[in-house]
Amino acid sequence: MSEIKSAISIACFMGVIGTIIDMISPSGGMKKHLMSLLGLITLLAVISPFVSSGFRLSLDDIDLSADIEIEKIHTSADVNEIFLEEAKLRYDEYFTDLLNKNDITDAEINTELSFTAENELEITAVDVKLEDLASAQDAEKLISAEVSGAEIRIGKAEDEDTASTVGG
Repeated sequence: MSEIKSAISIACFMGVIGTIIDMISPSGGMKKHLMSLLGLITLLAVISPFVSSGFRLSLDDIDLSADIEIEKIHTSADVNEIFLEEAKLRYDEYFTDLLNKNDITDAEINTELSFTAENELEITAVDVKLEDLASAQDAEKLISAEVSGAEIRIGKAEDEDTASTVGG
């Protein structure tokens, strides 16, 4: 740590010296050579504390395992969320197409998914909102034939005009 402090103080000192020399040196080709020489001296001066004390930097000294583990947990959680979202959209579309093929139109589907202990995708519930509840039994039969053990909830879709009231 003292090597780093020493290198920083040397770099600051050499920066001040370089500025003074830049101001008092004559312009032209000589100034360019003088600045190159000063840059080389600064580089050697900054490196010297590390070289003189036998400074060694090894990747074994740096422990990043905790940071990597945290990032791994966040990444796998993000991947699971993205996968669940995409699977939900596909199941919603599949069930909507299934109902449309059987003349049940204007249905809103909301599929609830989760991962099992074996990390398999499982449909836990399917919400179906219909404009006309006369076809509710047909919709339930069609969806229950596709998913076993999942809860199927059928309800009436609310009109957007009556569902939202502005200003109370």
